[in-house]
Amino acid sequence: MHAVILAAGDGGRLHPHTAGVPKPLLTLGGRPILNRVLDALRAGGVDDATVVVGYHGDQIRRALVVLAPTGMRIVFAENPDFLLGNARSIWAARDAVADARGFLLAMGDHLVEPSMVAATAAGAGARCRLAVDRAAPGDPRAAEATLARVRDGRVVDLGKGLRDWNALDTGLFWCTPQLFDAMTPQLRDGEAGAVFAALARAGRLDAVDVTGSRWIDVDTEDDLRAAEAMMGAHGRVA
Repeated sequence: MHAVILAAGDGGRLHPHTAGVPKPLLTLGGRPILNRVLDALRAGGVDDATVVVGYHGDQIRRALVVLAPTGMRIVFAENPDFLLGNARSIWAARDAVADARGFLLAMGDHLVEPSMVAATAAGAGARCRLAVDRAAPGDPRAAEATLARVRDGRVVDLGKGLRDWNALDTGLFWCTPQLFDAMTPQLRDGEAGAVFAALARAGRLDAVDVTGSRWIDVDTEDDLRAAEAMMGAHGRVA
């Protein structure tokens, strides 16, 4: 199974930690965030990965020479326009997955359980899919997360400011060539969320329910502390 990992952003919300260091290389429990992401992907069945780099990408390239999980083949794609948004990173990876009928898409700053990886890819067909965590108003994670409206096994809307929602976007996707077909020039220069929202509103994004799994998007100082607590004594998410 092939995965694309987006790791090009400048991590501005974690400045000054990310001044001169890409966010995926910040450490949790003594190990880089990206290392933990790759370990979960490998444990979930990924054996080929394309890591999209941009901000201080040379540091990530050097680090993965020694940090790549055993048995995982890694190549890199470059996104020189990472300040335009992470949709550009997806577009930068299109040649790497040109021959694949589908691939997993993960974020370089989202910690996930291997079981989420396996569930998102299991039985995947010709449609794009998003791993969602069912939630309700009042869930404290909703303040930062991308919100999703799920109905009859499909994501029908997606967005940060969604009013009528019942799930959280975990940042883990199964993608098919439909994704690139949906990436108009306008959508390429923005956030990936807008691309997947367009798919959802067109009825082309299925939902994979991973409610109960542990995951976290590491964006802020509070997220770093929460991620450390989530890993617990064993030093891992799962």
